[in-house]
Amino acid sequence: MSVIETRAAVIGASLGGVLAAYQLCCRGIPTVLTSEFDWIGGQLTSQGVPPDEHRYIESFGASASYYRFRDAVRAHYLAQPQFIDNSVMTEGCNPGDGWVSRLCFEPAVAERYLRDLLQPFLASGLLQLIEGVRPLETRRDGRRIQSVTLVAGNGDAGNGGTGEEVREIRAGYFLDATDTGELLAQADLPYRLGKESRSAFNERQAPQQADITDQQPVTFVVALRKTEPDPAHLLARPEGYEFWRSYRLPHYDYPLFSEHIPGHEGFSSVVLPLFGDGQTLDLWRYRRVVAAHNWRDARADASLINWAQNDYALHPLLDGAGRSMDEVIAAAKQQTRCLVYWLQHEAPRSWIGETGQGFPELALATDLLGSDDGFAQQVYVRESRRIVGLDTLSQGDIELLGDAAWQPAGCERSVGIGLYNMDIHPTCTSGMGSNATVRPFELPLGIFIPADADNLLPACKNISVTHLVNAATRVHPIEWLVGEVAGQLAAQCLERGLTPADLYQDPTEVVALQQQLGDSGIPLHWPQTLAITETANG
Repeated sequence: MSVIETRAAVIGASLGGVLAAYQLCCRGIPTVLTSEFDWIGGQLTSQGVPPDEHRYIESFGASASYYRFRDAVRAHYLAQPQFIDNSVMTEGCNPGDGWVSRLCFEPAVAERYLRDLLQPFLASGLLQLIEGVRPLETRRDGRRIQSVTLVAGNGDAGNGGTGEEVREIRAGYFLDATDTGELLAQADLPYRLGKESRSAFNERQAPQQADITDQQPVTFVVALRKTEPDPAHLLARPEGYEFWRSYRLPHYDYPLFSEHIPGHEGFSSVVLPLFGDGQTLDLWRYRRVVAAHNWRDARADASLINWAQNDYALHPLLDGAGRSMDEVIAAAKQQTRCLVYWLQHEAPRSWIGETGQGFPELALATDLLGSDDGFAQQVYVRESRRIVGLDTLSQGDIELLGDAAWQPAGCERSVGIGLYNMDIHPTCTSGMGSNATVRPFELPLGIFIPADADNLLPACKNISVTHLVNAATRVHPIEWLVGEVAGQLAAQCLERGLTPADLYQDPTEVVALQQQLGDSGIPLHWPQTLAITETANG
């Protein structure tokens, strides 16, 4: 077995992982980045999820590098001779004219951008990218991670790895940028997962008893194109179809395959039409990434199907009894396949004022997600194992209560800012869903620092937050930020010969880190008045 020695190893090319490697290399730190899937970028690319962003994103509330990315995506489309911006669903140039975000676009565009972002460091040799591998074993000696052993293959492809140990990585610092917090489990470090008890953090929506199985559902995204009906495009009846066709969402008591989606609170539901016009919120345009009316040439609409109807919540993804992670992923993909069959064959055309059943005009778009079958390369993971940090961000820290329109939540050791509702899809055990409003919040340094490890940092969805707060911090701009902060924190610790806990306790080092973050374009605080933000938004 070959051994690679490096100063920093980022395990997992998630969105946070890519940005962690980028920031480490910007600081001149020799780095290894490992990637399990063909595309780097996680939820933005291989998982097929357009950016979920807050309402101020057009002008404020994310890092400078994230804005450069957004600008580059728009520039890519505006440079195409056949593209014309006819977006109507949101402000700004929105290539797909979807309404989940002000920037819906083909995931391949983001993947190319992230590759280009890393290319100078790859060319210089400062960064080594090892692709097609996943962590098999993480060795720990006391508070220090010694090494991570990689195996070829990935679980989502159904092969579980080839069994061949590719190489062992030894590093001064390890960053866990897997979407599942895999290194935490492999190293047998303490972590949180699922719901904490109410007594743990006094959270309003927490249950009386903690439950690690009560996790957010996963979703296997698929791309569909709206085109001329063709029998060759129709799926064969999938195994398990009858189960999903008749399945009613627990506690909500409506058919999962329907126009219904969960409401904000209290097991309520709302209805969204399949297709809509104007400003009507509909399912098709929810995550549309190709809008025919934005192109002068003949192009068909295409949408990424990440709806409540294909959230898989029968079993938790992580640490569940009786079902392995690979089995849950396979079941989630089969549920999505059943949804596509239902849409093509049995969904009522009365939804659009016609008679009959099925929408055969919805065909698998096999050219959008870097796969042969139109499905994402990787299941969409909403909830990860999370470190037990020196600080923990809880619902009480970020929830917006009362009638105040603007209540930014601050902290002394802030290393970045975030904003997104606590968007909880009906969970695997209790079935609870919610979309609680939050105030603009700051990310404390301590949520990046494990209490029980000296050279491991979280760089994805595995920061020290509760289950409820994870629902707000899991989105694209914040995961991007988490990666940047983790990379900068690891770099400073390596440069100064410090552990993260040492840095946390030294006010001078904290200020130095905050200065470096600010210099690299990461805002640490929100404006204290809404008027300032509204002015900034123009």
